[in-house]
Amino acid sequence: MLIYLVNIVLLIAWAALLLRDDGIKHGKLLFVAIATGQWIVLSGFRHFSVGADTLQYKWMFDQTKFASWEHLMDNFVRGVTSSGEDRDPGYFLLQKATQLVTENYQWYLLIVAILFLVPFGIWIYRNSTEPLLSFLIFSTLFYAFFAITGLRQTIATAIAVLIGYTFIKTRRFWPFVAVVLVAATIHKSALVFLPFYFVATKQLTKRYLLTVGVLVPVLFLFKGQLFELFRLISGYDQYDYYTGAGTLNFSLILILITVVSLWRREEMIANNPNVVHYLNAMILALCFLPLTFINPSMMRIVQYFSVFIMLLIPELLRSFERRERLLAYYVAITMLLFLFVRNEPVYLFFWQNK
Repeated sequence: MLIYLVNIVLLIAWAALLLRDDGIKHGKLLFVAIATGQWIVLSGFRHFSVGADTLQYKWMFDQTKFASWEHLMDNFVRGVTSSGEDRDPGYFLLQKATQLVTENYQWYLLIVAILFLVPFGIWIYRNSTEPLLSFLIFSTLFYAFFAITGLRQTIATAIAVLIGYTFIKTRRFWPFVAVVLVAATIHKSALVFLPFYFVATKQLTKRYLLTVGVLVPVLFLFKGQLFELFRLISGYDQYDYYTGAGTLNFSLILILITVVSLWRREEMIANNPNVVHYLNAMILALCFLPLTFINPSMMRIVQYFSVFIMLLIPELLRSFERRERLLAYYVAITMLLFLFVRNEPVYLFFWQNK
């Protein structure tokens, strides 16, 4: 855990130096670049024991070394047109392509870290009004998946969400569809992000919010049927029912943030019209949240939308008066650190012994 805490302390220190009102020129750009670089190091140079799926992905990487390009291309065509023998055939092509550069799995982890974190840093730089807070949220709530666990969906999220959001903002439908379809070859779950193009700009009228307020409890009530519908559409039949599944803490946090944000929506939208996108993303995250109470792996669906918390919370704090804002800012940071420390995460660099 010490390495993670050092990373957080360094983020705060860089912010104090670079993000002051009287800070140096291009301070925000420098901060985001340094913060992104720190996470690339942590993600790319981690020990193989760090991350629930790291060793499993190593096995997949090693198997791909012995697969021919012809086999992988045939499987890709079958995978996108009907059903290949491997799920997410684009991922295996990506692995094979990186093996033209290196067959070392450690360097592959570094490449994956760059593929996700560079678009992530650009996304934060362009959209976040408080990059320190955005990186702290990532470093406490989202790092465990995107930095050390799910390689396929990490890459798919970078393509569909971090790159695709640009096309949502500029209302360019076909480029958005194209990047989501590319992401879906890496991890089919990326297809769930397609409807966001139409939902993102939905105006937050009282009727709409009332409908959502009724819909979400109904979806919880019929979560089994929702789960079966998702399995049918996605083709991920391996997802099964888990006894005692549930994400209570995350669910309460997500609901609380969404409710408070909707309460402050007028002030937030007045400061930044794109807040409409963030709030609609939270609403979609709530709609998919019941799936996590059947299988915790369904959190990967929620995360396509819940990542917008990293843009929403800075806007939420900015909507308060200065004195209230400072108090809310420090309370938010304290809560994030408390949640992080309570989990007691373990980290090792690749050269360290377990």
